[in-house]
Amino acid sequence: MKNRLENFIRDNKKEFDELEPPVALWDKIEKQMDEKQILQPKKERVVRLSFLLKMAASIILVLSAGLWFYQYQAKQAMDLSNINPQLAQQQVHYASVIEIKRNELKRIEKEEPKLYQEFSSEIRKMDESYQKLKNDLPNSPNQEETVKAMIRNLQIQTQVLNQQLDIIQQINKAKKEQKNETQTI
Repeated sequence: MKNRLENFIRDNKKEFDELEPPVALWDKIEKQMDEKQILQPKKERVVRLSFLLKMAASIILVLSAGLWFYQYQAKQAMDLSNINPQLAQQQVHYASVIEIKRNELKRIEKEEPKLYQEFSSEIRKMDESYQKLKNDLPNSPNQEETVKAMIRNLQIQTQVLNQQLDIIQQINKAKKEQKNETQTI
């Protein structure tokens, strides 16, 4: 078989030599390959640039919102501190305690949805009263008394949240005891 192929190539060598590709063909192929390789990274760069622009816009948006919220909170605290700095500190303290307690209360939402709804309804009513006092503060004839009323409201909210959390602990304790009793029987 090998000899036949060699003989065929030897006998037809002239015909093979005549069918050589044009010299410029390889140059064209190389040029096209170079163009494709140059174009490919540009597409990737465009995609990456687009992604980076979206990320930058998202970051700017989040930072802007955070800055606005910070300035809003600082303005609120400054307004109260202009009236009475000690009361402003108390307001910030109670507001942060209430936020922590509300997060603790939120844990029971899945286990006890009705109880959570009832508890949060009570807190919502008190918070609405607090917001009304807060809105009335700029036009109040006695702003210091209004701030004191706001702080009393926050203190009561804290007490109610503490009572609600105590009730939840008692319920959980009773459930645990009941579970232990059923396991021992």
